[in-house]
Amino acid sequence: MMFRRFLPAAALLMLPAMAMAADQQPAAATQTEAGTPNPTAPLAHTPRDPAPEQVEAHIKTLHDELGITKKQEALWAPFAQDMRDNGQRLHDAIEDRRSKLPTLNAVENMQSYAELVIERAHDMQTLNTAFASLYDSFSKKQRKHADTLFREGDSEHTAAQQARAADAQGGTAPAAPPAQ
Repeated sequence: MMFRRFLPAAALLMLPAMAMAADQQPAAATQTEAGTPNPTAPLAHTPRDPAPEQVEAHIKTLHDELGITKKQEALWAPFAQDMRDNGQRLHDAIEDRRSKLPTLNAVENMQSYAELVIERAHDMQTLNTAFASLYDSFSKKQRKHADTLFREGDSEHTAAQQARAADAQGGTAPAAPPAQ
């Protein structure tokens, strides 16, 4: 009986890791030497590492899209700095993981990935705190636009993950769900 209660909770806790494992994986790495797909290749996955210029471009695009006003700049600055800091921490963690990956056994590999996910979650909490203050300063129109923008971003992220997974399997991706 206890097992029945535990299983759904365990599956729910594994979803973020499974989603990240499905994230960008080079197609060549999912092939065995015989040329057939290797179903376990994503298990040694490391998340995508955006370049600093990609982070800066994202910050600028988001600033422009959200229509940050001069009055909001004081709240925007810590949010943008958190994005930069998070990007650098992610880069450092990924580089560390990649350097150690060839020598890790399966348990160490999972632990390394778990630590990376925990650090990522902490960074997202910090970013959310900074964004909440900024969001509170938004006009009604800015809030509505931000809500739509973030919803669409999630849909686009899901569609991109599905497309990468389909490409890795040599198929086509299903259509993305419509944005709400």
